[in-house]
Amino acid sequence: MAFGRKKAGGETEKRVVNINTGEHNRSYAANATSTTKYSVWTFLPKALFEQYRRVANIYFTIVAALSLTPYTPVRAWTTWTPLIIVLGVAMVKEAVEDYKRYKLDKEINNRPVQVLDTEKGEYVTRTWKEVHVGDIVVVTKDQQFPADLLFLTSETEEGTCYIETMNLDGETNLKIKKAPDETKDFGQQDFIQFRKAVIECEGPNARLYQFTGNLLLDGKTLPISPAAILLRGCNLRNTDKVVGAVIYAGHETKIFKNAAPAPSKRSHVERIVDKIIFFMFFLLFSFCICGAVFFAIWTQKKSVKHWYLQPYAVQDQYDPEKPAFVGFASFITSFILYGYLIPISLYVSMELVKIAQSMGYINNDRDMYHAETDTPALARTSNLNEELGMVNTIMSDKTGTLTRNVMEFFKCSIAGVAYGAGITEIEKANALRRGTVLNDRENPETAKYREHYFNFYDERLMGGAWSSAQDPATIEMFFRLLAVCHTVIPDGPPEPDKIKYEAESPDEAALVVAAKVFGFFFFKRTNTTVTVRERTARGEQDVEYEVLNILEFNSTRKRMSVVIKEKSTEKIIIFTKGADTVIYERLDPSYGPNEAMKGSTGRHMEEFGAAGLRTLCLSYAEVDREWYASTWLPEWVEAKTSLQDRDAKVAEVSEKIERNLRLLGCTAIEDKLQEGVPECIRQLAMAGIRIWVLTGDKMETAINIGFACSLLTEEMHQFTISVYGVEEIEKAEAAGDKKLAEKLAHEAVSKSISKVEEVMNAKAEGTLFAIVIDGKALTYALSESLAAKFLRVGLRCKAVVCCRVSPLQKAQVTKLVRSHGDTTLAIGDGANDVSMIQSAHIGVGISGQEGMQAVMSADFAIAQFRFLVPLLLVHGRYSYKRITRMVLFFFYKNMLFGVTIFAFNAFNAFSGQFVYNDFYMTLFNVVFTALTPVVIGIFDRDVDKAMALKYPGLYMQGQRNEYFNFRAIALWLLSSLYQCAVIMVFILVGCRPIFSDRADGNPYTMWQTGVLMFTCVVITVHFQVVQITDQWTWAHHVSIWLSQAVWFLYLLAYGGFPLYFSSDLYNLFVGVVAPSAQYWLYCLLVPVACQLPDFFLRMAKKQLAPFDHQLVQEIQKKLKQDGKSAVDERGQDPPSILAAIFSGMPNKNRGFVPPYDPRSRFYSLVSSGARSNGRIETGARNPVLQHLDQALTDNPYRGKKKVTLPGIGAKARSPTGLGPAGSRADAGSRSSTTIMPVAEGVQSNGSASSAAGPPAAATSPGNGSAPGALASPTVTASPVASPNGNGLPRAPSRLPPMGTPPAGLSPGDGMPSNISTGSDAPAHSSVPMPPLAPTALAPPRGRLPPLKSLGGSPGRVAAQPLAAPGAIASPGAEGPLAPPPNANGREHEIMATPASALGQS
Repeated sequence: MAFGRKKAGGETEKRVVNINTGEHNRSYAANATSTTKYSVWTFLPKALFEQYRRVANIYFTIVAALSLTPYTPVRAWTTWTPLIIVLGVAMVKEAVEDYKRYKLDKEINNRPVQVLDTEKGEYVTRTWKEVHVGDIVVVTKDQQFPADLLFLTSETEEGTCYIETMNLDGETNLKIKKAPDETKDFGQQDFIQFRKAVIECEGPNARLYQFTGNLLLDGKTLPISPAAILLRGCNLRNTDKVVGAVIYAGHETKIFKNAAPAPSKRSHVERIVDKIIFFMFFLLFSFCICGAVFFAIWTQKKSVKHWYLQPYAVQDQYDPEKPAFVGFASFITSFILYGYLIPISLYVSMELVKIAQSMGYINNDRDMYHAETDTPALARTSNLNEELGMVNTIMSDKTGTLTRNVMEFFKCSIAGVAYGAGITEIEKANALRRGTVLNDRENPETAKYREHYFNFYDERLMGGAWSSAQDPATIEMFFRLLAVCHTVIPDGPPEPDKIKYEAESPDEAALVVAAKVFGFFFFKRTNTTVTVRERTARGEQDVEYEVLNILEFNSTRKRMSVVIKEKSTEKIIIFTKGADTVIYERLDPSYGPNEAMKGSTGRHMEEFGAAGLRTLCLSYAEVDREWYASTWLPEWVEAKTSLQDRDAKVAEVSEKIERNLRLLGCTAIEDKLQEGVPECIRQLAMAGIRIWVLTGDKMETAINIGFACSLLTEEMHQFTISVYGVEEIEKAEAAGDKKLAEKLAHEAVSKSISKVEEVMNAKAEGTLFAIVIDGKALTYALSESLAAKFLRVGLRCKAVVCCRVSPLQKAQVTKLVRSHGDTTLAIGDGANDVSMIQSAHIGVGISGQEGMQAVMSADFAIAQFRFLVPLLLVHGRYSYKRITRMVLFFFYKNMLFGVTIFAFNAFNAFSGQFVYNDFYMTLFNVVFTALTPVVIGIFDRDVDKAMALKYPGLYMQGQRNEYFNFRAIALWLLSSLYQCAVIMVFILVGCRPIFSDRADGNPYTMWQTGVLMFTCVVITVHFQVVQITDQWTWAHHVSIWLSQAVWFLYLLAYGGFPLYFSSDLYNLFVGVVAPSAQYWLYCLLVPVACQLPDFFLRMAKKQLAPFDHQLVQEIQKKLKQDGKSAVDERGQDPPSILAAIFSGMPNKNRGFVPPYDPRSRFYSLVSSGARSNGRIETGARNPVLQHLDQALTDNPYRGKKKVTLPGIGAKARSPTGLGPAGSRADAGSRSSTTIMPVAEGVQSNGSASSAAGPPAAATSPGNGSAPGALASPTVTASPVASPNGNGLPRAPSRLPPMGTPPAGLSPGDGMPSNISTGSDAPAHSSVPMPPLAPTALAPPRGRLPPLKSLGGSPGRVAAQPLAAPGAIASPGAEGPLAPPPNANGREHEIMATPASALGQS
């Protein structure tokens, strides 16, 4: 294969780099870089091109050009001046920004770096731009790497260094890099003679965390691990000096290859603005064509009769003999004259307002500031502010978004016995929904074992008590797996209370800490070994395990494995941990205990899942040494050193060793809900927003967390769609008939969705629905034939939960919902959410534990999910109302002004005559009415922030687009036409030139009339603002009154200029206009006459059919009159988002969770690499894996020949370091509404915030299902467990078959509701209310049916659990699961309860 050959996409297939030869390949990019958009020569054409991408600028340029022709009615400079100002300001802004980029580029390109000069044989200082591919460079501590380098050596004995990748992926924690063993011992001066090394590698590409290449050194071919690549943009930390060889330079480096622009997003309002502008263009052309035709006909037929016009001694444009040319000239004249219909300053004003909203409001909102991490909200773009006020559907990740992604080891199951006495928040919520209260008092012994990431207690395991259990060997192997099967790096002194662990995920840290507490203390790691201090019945000893291979975790494998060798016994063991579905498939069928443990472990995993815990299956197997060394290992070495399809080949080889496993048990880790999530979701639901949760969790876990965070409630009619447990599909899969299985699954999902739709149609209007669907069923639901049907039922649901979904499916679901026209918002915290965030209208990233990839690709960044409430209900709603009102005012005032010009011209036979002076016509948009719309866009507000949060139903106005729909736009434009008619009638009739308004008898002149008409226009448009302003601020007063004062000051000043400059206005105001009493009378009378009908209509509408915000305004006004606030009316403390943070009070959701400190290097993430998916590169590869790869390169057959490698054991570091379904109803007639605040009557653990239902046991008629009932939907009132017909529990993580319902139940039977009067979903024009406690007050009227009472109030109607076919498999209902009657002692131990774990009776 020829090196350097280009692929179709421009990427070279291979690259050959000769190190340190002094000869540079000219085909490789130099290291000088430029990020500027322009150069001195290209600035003018490129900047103009950018400006003329806006249609309005093209129009105004055409108008300005036509003003240079003889047919213009105005002076050319009056059209060119505003155009040049607008374009000039925008281009100067571009130039300033680009100059800043140029200065930064210059600084970067001229940074010094030490480069080995081959001719001089010494290191010299050169600038970055002078570095070339193949050069050897030296980088010192805290410097950035000038290019992509092959790490050759460092000053550490291990040949390692620490780097910070914040500029690449936003992560502040350090990564470890490792030099090849062949070069790590070289000194800096040794490389002077280093001239025979060659690098063969892939061409430049954008894959940040992957690298395929070989180092040819001394006749050996050594594969280069990604751990040996130092990327440009990273900083060297905690290492004094490193030496590297340049592989990619300049714009071929990976950071530049990844510098692709984010997808362009435009708001719904902007798209409507474009349509209005096109309408105004259509109106403009219509006016021009009508005028041109009329004037051509009038000139030909009637002008000859007007002898005083001298029709036969005129120019061509007025020649009766040339009507066609007359019409053409008239069209050009009108095109210039009516140009004021298009607001030239609209785009500039919108951009200014949006920047002020983003930087002034969103970024500085204290209610969105997270004190624990010192993280404020951040608007990364200002283009979508108003879109925040129109969101219909939220697509949310779960882990790290709804939850904290701070893990605690909470429970476990070992050898079929469940351990752990803790009670999760979800279990408490479940109990409260059943009307019981759990005893969550802690055993005093718990405190001495508790530490970060560990919140577990069971006296049967703690303090070495496990050694006297029934099966201590299995328990010992379980703990050993926790201590060995991971990629965690120890840091600090090798003492249990001082050591710190750096893990690529919080789950891994929790498992290693758990092993430490149980007596298996992992404290040292080298490239090929891990050392564990084991405390067993045999005593305490340090045991070293040789790590032969690490089989990495990814979203496809859903497991990770470690192949180790016990040095004492020479046994080779594979430890595997992962999802239950993949582990169970690989268990040894011939190993007797496996089958028994599958049932008990599966049952425990269901119990743990129902409690909201994250579960992981653990297993191991002994590997035949001969088969490993002679068969599997060569295949593994070949796969790992392959330059093509390396990942696929490695996965294929991994499958061959991960088989015949022995089940040990499972772990259960708690990921607590973030603070305020239930209240946030409840408010968002009352605001009419549907919420779709897309998670990779099991269905049971997702449902219970859904109940805990108020996403799912008892009032909802819940459907589950799954293809697991369908007998026909399982048989086809077992037979290996993949096509038949897919066909049956597709049919099952199709029938399920059809049945769901059928049940929905049969239910009463206002019923709340929820759908839970697993990832496999979702695959078929998203197919071309079913996507539309699935979307149809999904949009009728208040909540949709998609379980076991991949990152690609998240993006597909988001695009599906977006295709309906709904405004979608996607929120996530990890790299696996990036595609979803970029697919939605609005992307919100949470700066959490998984790095900053989501934030870097998002439009807005917040620190907590609960901050969505102020972001949407306050800033989104305000921005929507402000922007839309500002835009409508722009078009209103320009329509009013432009039509007065058209009407006056019409009275002059469309001859092109205008009544205004061309200069103040030009200043109408850029001076006299420029400030007011900006003030509207920045300061306008209808209700206070507290009231907007208290009545979230106000948000629905934006969802319905009430302020910018066709009706609203038409009314504003029709109002301008009416007011134009009033002005024209008053002035043209009252100021006719046959009358005089003064004693000297001088009649009205045209320019005097024009000043009066323009004054009336300016005052009228500002009086319109006075009408619509809800809350006055100083800015409103300044803009309204100052703008009018500027007009009068202009008349005074401009009239004083010399005649040749002021022309028609010379001394006009002082000498003619101002002395007229009629002028001042009309200045008051005409605007009032224009505004009176609008005023009376608004008042009538407010009294007879008020808008929602007007009702809230009255409440707010009454509260202020009484000296109260919104909080006083609520009768409780305000739900301040920062209250819990600053009060220091413990929160029930916190538990024992250490505060996240982004500056800490401990218990933070090394990377998110283990969470990578097929499309998104999510993090740097774990250094443990990289070191092991290097060791494999050194000695792939080290089972035969041992090679001692340096360790990276625990040692002290320097302190520098890391750190709604139908809520969107059609707008229709409004009825009287009773306004109730959101929080009245709400109890913290009531139905509105209830968690998963009581696990009620139920039985089915059998495990078979008729073919026709193959895919009937499961309508679940509460999770139930269904036996498989033979008395044995179902296979773990399988849902019962969706078969024929039990007697007395139809498939449509579902969760009972205690609301008999309708739905708690508010009508489209109403403000939704909270549940209302029973009082003597009259019930709500109109479209707001009362919600049920909560807690233990007399009005509460408890929901009774129903047994539903195909319901979610979960533990039994009341109390612990009872052992079967014939249970032996072993089974009694398996069915042990938490009470027995605590030693209680």
